[in-house]
Amino acid sequence: MKFAPNYLLPSSNTFTNEISKVPDDDRYEFDVQVKTAYVEAQSDPGANRYVFAYTITIRNTGSVAAQLLTRHWLITDANNQVQEVRGDGVVGEQPHLPPGASFQYTSGAVIETPVGTMQGSYQIRADDGTEFSAPVPIFTLCVPRTLH
Repeated sequence: MKFAPNYLLPSSNTFTNEISKVPDDDRYEFDVQVKTAYVEAQSDPGANRYVFAYTITIRNTGSVAAQLLTRHWLITDANNQVQEVRGDGVVGEQPHLPPGASFQYTSGAVIETPVGTMQGSYQIRADDGTEFSAPVPIFTLCVPRTLH
């Protein structure tokens, strides 16, 4: 999919989530920010095709460098149709993030309804060998002016 910036319609769906799956250990913390946009130019509502771009910024807020290994997404439309996506890295990369560093990427999802949700997680390995899951809580995919 191609996501040219001039085809992105702004959306107010932005969240930040401080995450850590290693209990009581702030060495393994990541901050995840998500922004979504409806891609009108690639959508065809008459054919139940709604294309969304999402831009994710992952920042290592812990004190140990770590590498993102895999991703897992659950993409659900308003008809409760679920697409499950698993794979290595993100957009062909497995970024290694020293403390304080961030990585940003844009990808996309296609659903059959004007509203849907995504949620997922990243599997991460710290340089000291500790592996942990960084969950991304549910966020909304929505055609502008669809929800109040």
